Amino acid sequence: MKRCDMKIVMFSINPLYPDKVTGGASKNLYSIARYLGGLGHEVSILCAQTKNTLLQFSLSEGVTVRANLPFSLPFPQPYAVSGADLALITARISEALQDADRFYIHDGEWLIPEVYDEIPTIASFRDNIYPESVLGTFISKADDVICVSAYSKSVIEHSAGQFYPDLKDRIHWVNNGIDVNQFHPRSHGKLIKELGLDPDHEFILLHPHRPEPGKGLPETIRLVDRLIHRHGINDLRVLIPEWIDEMVSVGEEEFYDRMKQMMRDLDVLDHFQFIRWMGIDEMPELYSLADVTLCLGNIVEAFGNVAYESLACGTPSIVARVGVHRTLMPDDLIDKVHFGDIDDAANRILKYVRGETPPWEDIRSFIHAELNYEKQIENYGRVIGQCQKRDSLKFSRLEVSSEKAYRLAPWCYIQGDRIYHDFRGCFEPAQTLVSFVKGKDQFSSQDASCAGIPHVLWDEWITRTYLVPVMG
Repeated sequence: MKRCDMKIVMFSINPLYPDKVTGGASKNLYSIARYLGGLGHEVSILCAQTKNTLLQFSLSEGVTVRANLPFSLPFPQPYAVSGADLALITARISEALQDADRFYIHDGEWLIPEVYDEIPTIASFRDNIYPESVLGTFISKADDVICVSAYSKSVIEHSAGQFYPDLKDRIHWVNNGIDVNQFHPRSHGKLIKELGLDPDHEFILLHPHRPEPGKGLPETIRLVDRLIHRHGINDLRVLIPEWIDEMVSVGEEEFYDRMKQMMRDLDVLDHFQFIRWMGIDEMPELYSLADVTLCLGNIVEAFGNVAYESLACGTPSIVARVGVHRTLMPDDLIDKVHFGDIDDAANRILKYVRGETPPWEDIRSFIHAELNYEKQIENYGRVIGQCQKRDSLKFSRLEVSSEKAYRLAPWCYIQGDRIYHDFRGCFEPAQTLVSFVKGKDQFSSQDASCAGIPHVLWDEWITRTYLVPVMG
């Protein structure tokens, strides 16, 4: 993108901090903003206000953060505010857009689209599960849409895209990038000393996730139980960063308490160590000191930075075949297990205990080619810079007939005689469905009828959202 001064307003429903990063989405926003500021643009980021941070601070040259939006914190209900507060939020965003050239919505979570009717607007959808993002895909009037993975793009096209057929023409698929200048193997002696670890005599597992059930802590606990009590691996140490205090909700505190009780019940508590939340600059050291990073939950990641940052730092990752992890990386470059398959996860840990190593050269080549950080930021800059105002998308009713073509939904996959549904987070028996769709890219209710499938069963498959219309 050419250097040409513009005023760019960005929106984040998450709080931002001058001295710490709360996750991959925030890190990505910082990177995009700094890149645009470095091109000479004036960038203002409006974000949620917290009790313990500055109302305004400079992120870098040309980039100012204004933490002045009184959303409800912590999650999960940021819009659980009064009408008065929502009016104040709307007024502040409207005011910031008065002389703006572009409006960028991080994660698509600004839900009053009339505010940006006259401003070229870009929405980046970074997850497919939180209500604000899901609703945003349906009501957004964004002129351009950025998806962070092919999986996320397919989910949006086959959900909101059913009713807005032209949505697909606005979508830009830009894989999240992994900054290999930051994420690479690091020396970690200082961190080992701080945490009291003994890597020569301990096998270190890393669970670097927020305290949410879907992030896989119950599965990690069961895995440790299996490794210790069935396989006799007694030198395990599992590191779990504690979440930022002001971002911990009552539900998350209760979740931590349940998990600690589960550790006691399975007699593995002594193998777990809760550590402080690490800044983004320290994460490469944390990844580097671990032997394996675990991502065993059923949360439907649109990208999932942790697994790939770990690989960039030379530490193997084990992921559940959920959401983007099914397809982002080839099976021979990252360990994938079916959700809940603790035995398979344990066997993959055991091969690393025995000293096996992943194909690091191929992994590095893939990250450089497909998860290129510089290319990602440049592509974001290009989309933002070239965005033009378009007519609003037109709602179109879904026409249904016996000849209408359907396919297996992108949020489902088949394993044996059962089906896994990302948004229900479990396997379900589906022998008849598996037999019917085997070898078919698409099919209709008429095809099902000819195959002897009762209409009531076809309707059940549609109702359970196993099947979606084939998009033109």
